[in-house]
Amino acid sequence: MNSAKVLAIAESSMGHKTHIMTMQNYFTSSLCHVDICWNDQQKELIVKIINKILNFRIPNKFLQVHNLDLFRLRAQISYGLLARRLIARKSKLNSYNVLFFHTQALACFSLDLLKNTPTVVSIDMTNIQAALESGNNKFKWTYKPNIYIEKLIYQRSAKILTWTEWARNSVINDYDIQPEKVQVIPPGVDIKSLQFSERYNQPSVEPYQILFVGGDFKRKGGEDLLQVFLDKFASQAVLHIVTLDKIDCIHPNVHIYNQVTAYTPQWYELYQKADAFVMPTYGDAFGLVFIEAMAAGLPIIACNLTQTKEIVKDGETGFLIPPGDRLELSNKLQILINNPSLGKQMGIRARQLAEMNFDTQKNFQKIESIFEQLSQT
Repeated sequence: MNSAKVLAIAESSMGHKTHIMTMQNYFTSSLCHVDICWNDQQKELIVKIINKILNFRIPNKFLQVHNLDLFRLRAQISYGLLARRLIARKSKLNSYNVLFFHTQALACFSLDLLKNTPTVVSIDMTNIQAALESGNNKFKWTYKPNIYIEKLIYQRSAKILTWTEWARNSVINDYDIQPEKVQVIPPGVDIKSLQFSERYNQPSVEPYQILFVGGDFKRKGGEDLLQVFLDKFASQAVLHIVTLDKIDCIHPNVHIYNQVTAYTPQWYELYQKADAFVMPTYGDAFGLVFIEAMAAGLPIIACNLTQTKEIVKDGETGFLIPPGDRLELSNKLQILINNPSLGKQMGIRARQLAEMNFDTQKNFQKIESIFEQLSQT
């Protein structure tokens, strides 16, 4: 029996890149050959020019916020074009019997290939969910072109992998896709490398260490956390902020990191020294950082979004609060600071849950099995 030969095209944005890098590490020692390409690599000059035009942001905040510049459609076209050119070049050098796209936007110019080659599409959320989360009911029509193309992609794919039941339900119910085609396989973390067993055996050390990791600082609730911290906790705790954004804050107990990437020495050190992980995000398809924090054995404070409830168990592995509720954020953070033993118990349960549901080895084995099955069709 021949092993699967998979050409994988993946998004290179922050959370997606971390997920695919762990996938890449897994398949280096697998009999299943997976050739992973990033969507923004090996761009030809003409494609670079087209890509730059398509990704131009009209300098009008109103148009941007309401998607009236059709940026989401233009970005999907850009992603799809880059992916199709990559497939054309790679296919001249190698023969593949399975295609893999993460995420669905990358497949928009490959609909003809989906008919002839078994294809797996991996997603974190659908465009219908993105339109709903935008909160701009009046302008949901701006997402219709994306949704139309997306449905064609799902119809022609052999398998659709979603990170959550939330996203799976949307694919099935909003796009009328057969349930047997859609499977939940959440992303994972390197469980072994994030095992800090000494965390539970050492006495609590002051000051209390709070960790936030979120590329988009405002959307991830970073402004809420920072203000609550400065108002109430700056004298009794230290806040570590990992983000891509520039933050205007000078305080001896606020430390900002703009260039920390996953699975680097500084990244490990931040998780190892933290007492709690706090990211009160307003919108997140999944939140890879939550499962990183769980694997590190940290209690979590997050927002009670439908998708986040699949990860963080309120009162068991952390606390879930309403988005934007700074008073409740302050209350829950005070509970953890005042009760270090409670935080440790939550962290132990979080670690156990991560081992069961979010282990890269277990979850990528499922994907590998799907690749092998499809390669025989």
